[in-house]
Amino acid sequence: MTAIPARLAFWLLLPVAAVQGLWLRRRATRLPGAVGERRGVHGEGEAFHLLALGDSIIDGVGTGVMERSLPVQFATALAEQTGHRVVWCVDGASGRTIQDLLDRLDQPDHPADVDLVLISIGVNDVTGLSSTGHWRRSLRLLLTGIRARWPRARIVFAGLPCMEKFPLPPQPLRFSLGLRAAVLDHIAASVVAGHPGATHVPTRIDPRHHDFCEDGFHPSAESCTLWARELAAKEAWSTST
Repeated sequence: MTAIPARLAFWLLLPVAAVQGLWLRRRATRLPGAVGERRGVHGEGEAFHLLALGDSIIDGVGTGVMERSLPVQFATALAEQTGHRVVWCVDGASGRTIQDLLDRLDQPDHPADVDLVLISIGVNDVTGLSSTGHWRRSLRLLLTGIRARWPRARIVFAGLPCMEKFPLPPQPLRFSLGLRAAVLDHIAASVVAGHPGATHVPTRIDPRHHDFCEDGFHPSAESCTLWARELAAKEAWSTST
């Protein structure tokens, strides 16, 4: 489905989906972020500094401990594939939108030296009904702001997931969320492609290999392992070319 029909279908389904969404907010299982240090080192060799920014995925919701979260497993996979000593820092929290990331860019506790920024954001912009114009403008500002603060850092943007495959939301809410996520991800891929040194990596959900934690909304630690390896392989390839 192309972007314009997808947007139309989303708004047509919104009245029913909104009621279902309100019901789901009251009844959904809410899991905490991962327990553990938000800074660490994996591997040996030349230092490579990773900063992970974003939402509940970066916060490790559903994985239990930070070592099993996507960003730390990504750091581990990078160390294995590149032979670097990956020095990582995680800044993520549930509920964050792209505006929240913009507001946090000047945080003094962010590392001064960054070689790679991993971003996971957008699901809360879908559920919060952010406009496509706001999403596009904010993403451009985010990428520009990252480049201004860390001029030599590469950026990996983890694409929005296929929300129509999430087990938790009932239909037609699930279908509606999938439509909106696809629209925002299409915009993200276009915006990221216009920034040198930035890569958009689509997030694929294959029911044969990926599963969800008990809330039916976040990937399991095992799924994060597969996701992290895919992201690391893409980054290692990009760096070597």
